[in-house]
Amino acid sequence: MAKNEKFLTVDIGATSIKLGEFEIDDAGQMTMTVFAYREYEEELSEETRMGVVEGVLRQMLLESGVKARQTLVSLSGQSALLRFGRISNMKNDKKQIRQLAEFEAKRNLPFALEDICLDYQLIAFDEQTETSNSLEVMSVVLKRDLVEQYTQAIRNVGLRPILIDLAPVACYNSARANGLGETSSSLVVSIGGRSTNLLFIEGNRFFARSIPIAGYSITQQIAKEFGIGLPEAEELKRHHGFVDLGHTDNVGATSEAATHIAKIIRNVMSRLHGEISRSINIYRSQQGGSMPTTIYLTGGSSILTYCDVFFSQKFDLKVEYFNPLTVVSLAPSIDREKLAAVAHMFGEVVGLAMRYVRSCPVEINLLPRKIMRQQRLSSKKPYFIAAMLCLLAMTFVAERGSKAAAEQSKERAEIYEGMVSPLESSFKKITGAISNADSAIESVDTLNKFLLERTKWPLIIEEIFRAKPATVWIDNITPIMGNIAPVVETTVVKDTSVTTGGGMGMMGGMEMMDDMSSMMAGADMGMGTGAQSVAKKAIAGFEISAHTITPFGTGLGTDPQLPPEPRFPFEVGEGDNSSDEDEEEDNSEDEEEIAESSQDSPNEAPQALDQSGEYLFVRNLRKSRLFSSDPTMTAMRTLLKSELFANGKDFEIQLKLEIPMESYDWQFNNANRQGAMGGGGVGTGTGRSGRRRHGSRD
Repeated sequence: MAKNEKFLTVDIGATSIKLGEFEIDDAGQMTMTVFAYREYEEELSEETRMGVVEGVLRQMLLESGVKARQTLVSLSGQSALLRFGRISNMKNDKKQIRQLAEFEAKRNLPFALEDICLDYQLIAFDEQTETSNSLEVMSVVLKRDLVEQYTQAIRNVGLRPILIDLAPVACYNSARANGLGETSSSLVVSIGGRSTNLLFIEGNRFFARSIPIAGYSITQQIAKEFGIGLPEAEELKRHHGFVDLGHTDNVGATSEAATHIAKIIRNVMSRLHGEISRSINIYRSQQGGSMPTTIYLTGGSSILTYCDVFFSQKFDLKVEYFNPLTVVSLAPSIDREKLAAVAHMFGEVVGLAMRYVRSCPVEINLLPRKIMRQQRLSSKKPYFIAAMLCLLAMTFVAERGSKAAAEQSKERAEIYEGMVSPLESSFKKITGAISNADSAIESVDTLNKFLLERTKWPLIIEEIFRAKPATVWIDNITPIMGNIAPVVETTVVKDTSVTTGGGMGMMGGMEMMDDMSSMMAGADMGMGTGAQSVAKKAIAGFEISAHTITPFGTGLGTDPQLPPEPRFPFEVGEGDNSSDEDEEEDNSEDEEEIAESSQDSPNEAPQALDQSGEYLFVRNLRKSRLFSSDPTMTAMRTLLKSELFANGKDFEIQLKLEIPMESYDWQFNNANRQGAMGGGGVGTGTGRSGRRRHGSRD
């Protein structure tokens, strides 16, 4: 709520309209700046209701000079259905309580839901939630077409309705704001034109009842008794009417007609007294309320002379007039004498003002949801328009900026183009030189890589011979092309008819060197012009055929120390980093293998670990970083007792490489080679490499 904001409250009754303009100052104090009161010049009907209300309201706004447009409206309780009921107290379940309250409000309605405006309120909710087994719910029902007619009439005069309340509820909120019923039970009797509203106030307890006996009932009875029209009867009531107190001499009577009118008014008031008494009994028996200690009169017809005395005598209670303006400050421009004459009718106007500035005990709103949505949308229109204008401004600025940026970019592009054009020929020369240099570097890298491959062969041979014990000599080394399979452990064979080349060791060594020379020559010739065809093949490992002799008379020894590992010019793995404990475990495993071998030859004495050359050879090979340490890949394939030497063995070892190796299949172009060598012939019969493909055996 903004400071110094003005708002308007309008009470549309059955016979008149009351309005008040209020302002909230910086201290939060509410001040009435304008008030107005006007009666209808003709009776309201379905056909004339909207036109009459609109005309009277427009005239009141023009005469009073009201500036506020936000409006809170209360409608007469005569045409509303106000009911009180009870629902079960679903403790600690507010959602279910709300559902039950809504169901109770919609139960037994005399109209279809689409034809009414409905709202409800829980009464004394906070006090009853924890202690009572039931809760009281108040529901208010008004016909939708009636609400829409009044709402449209208000909008037609330029006002913006934000709330539609009911007159009894607005009067109750005003009475609570003025402190009525705080310490004892009080009854507010609002005697209007067509109906009388009874409001029972006792703390937070609230009960209301509308009785169709009011000022219009007196006018009708006078017209009937005197045989005159309603306007004339109303005039007589206003000028000569008072309530007969039942004395022999009526103090207020000025004529026989006045005495007769006073008796008529007394009869009507007696009927009203009967209805009030019955309502008090209903309140005490059904609502659990207490007997009122004070009656407060309000409403247009409550100012009949001796009305307060009449009810005081009838109920034997204290009767006062309700002044709702005690909680409102009055602006200096307010005519206080004029306001005092109608102050008793402004309870609903003040009650509506309380709804705007604070939370009230009973808050209902019968404004149709369709109108609420329209008003919310209308209130947001300025923001939509402002947002649209901002968007258009941003679009305009962005477009201008884009055009300016495009022009600058175009100018810069022209400048740069003039600067770059003379340099294009130099740039092409530089890029060409860079391309040639990259090609040369690539060729050099390829050649270096190829030459580095050549260094692998002698280092592999050197590493094999570094791992070879002194008691072992190698007969043959054969490459294993492609993939390599794990070794399946075999049993040592005692007797064999296969003659292994103990005496063929030199020939086998020559063949091995011939194979290696052929591979290296193939790698070399692959880069020259004498090769007819060259194709790469991967080498996964080698198959080594070797012999070992264990000298007689040797005892248990130790594992001989390997020569130091050479430096490799290519990248190799970390190798075997096992500790001394691991080596001792390996030694024990080798001793077990030797023991198992001895069981097959019980006549032979077990050999020492350092004298078992074949096992020591395998262990040493596994320790090299060039070969696999996996016991299924670098392993003994066969182990045979030599037929030539009693203390000798023939064996084969599979050796898996840990570094990538490639060989080349090649064949000599003899004509080209002879021409290159000046006619010298080496291709007729002695060249093994010229008669077989690399990697195959004769």
